[in-house]
Amino acid sequence: MQTQAAGKEIIWKQLVEKLPATLDELSVAIKNKLDSDGYLHLPWPMSMEDYEQIARRLGTIVLRSDVKVDLDRARNQEQVRHIRGRGGIYSPSPLHLHTDPNADLVSWYCVEQDESGGPMLMLDTGNLEEHFSPRELEILSKVDLWSPSRKSETEAEMLTPVPLLSQKNGRYKIFFAPWLLRDSYENESAAILEKFVAYISGLEEKQLISLPIKKHDTIFIDNGRMLHGRGALPETSRRHLIRLYLRAA
Repeated sequence: MQTQAAGKEIIWKQLVEKLPATLDELSVAIKNKLDSDGYLHLPWPMSMEDYEQIARRLGTIVLRSDVKVDLDRARNQEQVRHIRGRGGIYSPSPLHLHTDPNADLVSWYCVEQDESGGPMLMLDTGNLEEHFSPRELEILSKVDLWSPSRKSETEAEMLTPVPLLSQKNGRYKIFFAPWLLRDSYENESAAILEKFVAYISGLEEKQLISLPIKKHDTIFIDNGRMLHGRGALPETSRRHLIRLYLRAA
């Protein structure tokens, strides 16, 4: 098993080192890896130009964000939110495990990193159907959360109800962030939601994925399958990620 894994690592490394000649080949390989595993971490440096070209081959870029501690922007962001007190991309506070709104795939490119690092944390919900009956999955598809959006950082946040569970191309897709749950749900929905939250807690306890990120690393995830987050950062953090939201091709 170790030899097989090492062989795969060598193949990924060779693809990255041969960029841009392997752009198409690497993009196909990333898509296949996301289909099978839900995420991919490439710890071999690539240029921003190559990274963006790969992203465009995976889907349509619908949002590009700078993820870094910026206390002024964090305060301004908080002022236009309907649901306040949650983490954000400019805040040093922890970002608890969640999926992002309005994206099929999410990707990050590490522009700068703190000396102490700062791993990205992930959970894989690809085994959802092993833990919930068809009836329970049907109920989860009727549990709505608030999905936030806004046209600019200065405009008030808009909230749209979005189901926790949906299907696309025969696969279940999760939309989940604890801070976006409604205040209350009907009895049947509340019971299954409680089971879902316990399922997430169990994954976090036993199967939490911690990815140390270095400068010029890249990460790609299936946003309907993988929950992601991070721990707290110092207010003086230099950590800077470019985040892309992609609508899958």
